[in-house]
Amino acid sequence: MLCRPHLHRLAPAVVNRSATAAAGPRSVAWRRAAGALALTAAVGGSLLLISPAPSYDPWSWLLWGRELVGGTLDTRQGPAFKPLPVGVAALLAPAGAAAPVLWVALVRVAALVALCLAFRLGRRMGGSNVAGALAVIAVALCGGFLGTAAAGAETPLVLALALGGVEAWRSGRFGWVLAAAVGCALLRVEAWPFVIAVGVLVWRRQPGLRPALAASAVLVPATWFLPELAGSGDVLRSGARARVPNPGQPALADVPALASLEEAAGLLLWPLWIGVVALALEVRRGRVAPAALAPVAAGGAWVCLVAAMAELGFSGEARYALPGAALVAVGGAVGLAGAAEGRRRAVIALVALALVGVAALSRLEYLADLRDRQAHAAELASDLDDAIAAAGGRGAVLRCGQPFVGPLRGPLLAYRLDVVKRSVEPDAPPRPPGVVFRSRLDPAAPLVPAVGAGFERIARTGVWEVWRRC
Repeated sequence: MLCRPHLHRLAPAVVNRSATAAAGPRSVAWRRAAGALALTAAVGGSLLLISPAPSYDPWSWLLWGRELVGGTLDTRQGPAFKPLPVGVAALLAPAGAAAPVLWVALVRVAALVALCLAFRLGRRMGGSNVAGALAVIAVALCGGFLGTAAAGAETPLVLALALGGVEAWRSGRFGWVLAAAVGCALLRVEAWPFVIAVGVLVWRRQPGLRPALAASAVLVPATWFLPELAGSGDVLRSGARARVPNPGQPALADVPALASLEEAAGLLLWPLWIGVVALALEVRRGRVAPAALAPVAAGGAWVCLVAAMAELGFSGEARYALPGAALVAVGGAVGLAGAAEGRRRAVIALVALALVGVAALSRLEYLADLRDRQAHAAELASDLDDAIAAAGGRGAVLRCGQPFVGPLRGPLLAYRLDVVKRSVEPDAPPRPPGVVFRSRLDPAAPLVPAVGAGFERIARTGVWEVWRRC
């Protein structure tokens, strides 16, 4: 039964308690060292197998981080500002050309930590390693989780901090709970209501942390709004930018909230929804503690918040709901694993696991394409340096006129040219004088931007064409 202790395992634990206590510190140190080594090896292997190429938002954070260090922050164009990624990017800026790789590596570390914490949470809730393993599969194959990790997006950081906060709460380390909550709040505004709730609980339980709580209440909004005020002159610029959805997003549907919920529901492997229902039934029957539904409740609240924001004009797209969907997925995994308790449920368990396997096959095409997409993104970044050199170098490009590049490549070109984002035009049709950098956003996409009369092709380097008229 879920959440019921295995009594036959208690006696050995009691007998060996003194020995464990004696060898505890050394054993813990060795386990931590082995864990760190395994994590390093896994991330290093991922960097070799899947190119560490940032996507659109991470390139913007890296650009702003470098500008922050130089005292020239300009956020007038680009995605919504996020304090924690930009702050980390500022710390990485002295690394130069290695900064993008280091950022992606950091996000991949967070993704692996999130999966480890999902295993611990699933195992603790379900009382078995099967539940923990299913939780890992559920999170890893939840929507584009692996894709966000590969490209350096913020979702793995949010999930790792959220699950880390759960672990810290369980062990009574409320200082770490506060740190994890603040980290989430510096990554996504959707986390703010949850962070406020956590803050109230910590305020009541740990009076000693009240000064830190008060400081956090000032720090979080300040780091969101003051850099925007300095960089764009408009403290609400990020919010306005977030209400400009891309074509096809839920915000443009007839009922944005419903469209957002539909996309979020599709993030989970569909058998996990059966697991969520099974878990709820077990709680209702009194066989499982109500706390087992906490991840599902928190994740569902996050998804509903994203949907509500879609009604207010925010995009409501699935990637914003992904952290909440991943928490729901953990609950679904625990519910499916619970079917394995007892011989009478063995058939149900096998069927449930088979359904998970079949559903996972539907994600194989996405995973197979991930390596190719990342390889192409890496070529865009590396070949662009050669394209700029073929155009005569940074100085020649800027002297010629306006640099033009295709949509979603503006931050990349601005980063490589070491100019502010608004100096590069990613959307308007090219007009002389200027230099046009043409490429495909992915291998199957068209070559853009289109060039009209007056431009002359001067080079083709890797995945880029360079056209110019000064």
